[in-house]
Amino acid sequence: HLSCPRTHVPCRDGTECVAQEYVCDGEKDCADGSDEDTCAQLCDTPGQPAPCQSYEYPCGLGVCLNASLVCDGQQDCADGSDEGGNCSVPCQRSCTHLCYPSPQGPRCWCDPGYRLAEDGLSCVDIDECAERGEGACSQTCLNAPGSYSCDCLPGYLLEPDGHNCKLTGPEPMLLVAVQSDVLFYGLRSGREEVLLATDKDRVIFSLDYDLVERKIFWMDLATESIRWQGLDPGKKGTLVKGVRSDCIAVDWLGRNLYWIDGAAGQVLATRLGAAWRGVPEYTVVVDGDLDRPHSLVLQPLAGLLYWSEVGSRPRLMEATMDGSRRRVLLAQGLGWPTALALDLPTWRIFWLDEKLGSVGSAHLDGTSVKVLQLGWVRSPFAAAVCEGQLYWSEKKAWSVQQVDKASGKNRTVLLKRHGQPHGLQV
Repeated sequence: HLSCPRTHVPCRDGTECVAQEYVCDGEKDCADGSDEDTCAQLCDTPGQPAPCQSYEYPCGLGVCLNASLVCDGQQDCADGSDEGGNCSVPCQRSCTHLCYPSPQGPRCWCDPGYRLAEDGLSCVDIDECAERGEGACSQTCLNAPGSYSCDCLPGYLLEPDGHNCKLTGPEPMLLVAVQSDVLFYGLRSGREEVLLATDKDRVIFSLDYDLVERKIFWMDLATESIRWQGLDPGKKGTLVKGVRSDCIAVDWLGRNLYWIDGAAGQVLATRLGAAWRGVPEYTVVVDGDLDRPHSLVLQPLAGLLYWSEVGSRPRLMEATMDGSRRRVLLAQGLGWPTALALDLPTWRIFWLDEKLGSVGSAHLDGTSVKVLQLGWVRSPFAAAVCEGQLYWSEKKAWSVQQVDKASGKNRTVLLKRHGQPHGLQV
């Protein structure tokens, strides 16, 4: 007997589970298509048809009819329930919007975007932003009387669909470390370019980008050092030696570079302007009670850092940049959250879970947790979010993939090279 997680439902043939969001979304996700059956009778409460809008009349079997077609002398409901009865009783009620006759006697109706109040006469505005939550708009939702509209943050432009926001300015690029090379991948054009090629015996592990001085920093496992190279040719150097790290992250605002030492259970940092002079110059930022820290992401504008722990008690943690004010962001429903990514426009953190084969996200205050069980998450190393997409590197499949960040659908392989992909940044 297949047991599905709380957020999923079993398909009728009992062979797989699909996320609740996928049921009746117009796309068959179960092999037997059972997630799209009986959608016309989809119920909000068991045994009750989905309620009609305030400008509609309920026929039997959960079918809704526009109120203007009720009592017009023609049977529009299959069971004829929209005619007869008290249709001839005239409208004499003091309705705030409209009054229509009905077989049950005169009734008040509301315009689209409003619902009938308890008194049965007045209409109240529906706050679509609150009711639809993050599904209403990709960034900012503005409620208005009877409707709503979407807006975008500075640097983004609203798409013609009125829902999604797209970056303005130059093409967003994906920085990918594949074995001993760093590639540029254009997210609009699909253009690939080798940006940095090191010795073939080296492995570029984690990487990050300093947008102020246009430098790429990376962890070089062969020499146990964190190195950098400018996007302008000829500039390169070594920041610090004698370190082993799964993950590095640049604070472009505070001008520091952070890294995780999983074996020692520490988060460390050094100045971005440091130069290797034979003596390690770094600070231990977070120490003690870290259970195999693994992935690290920074939010420089808020002065916060986030990391995942993949030990016996997997969890997501938050602290200020100096390591103080540490708190647990999430400690339930995690296996091995090996890849983290921040989505600042929506104020969410995403993770890929190698043990559970899932993609999860949560609001940065730890609420509104969403987990999608996805069979193709096998060995994620690093992740990044841009616009509506989640990107990640799959070590075992030797590929960089993308997926719709909200639904986990439309998975595509962007890059497949001879070599393991590791670090990834937008």
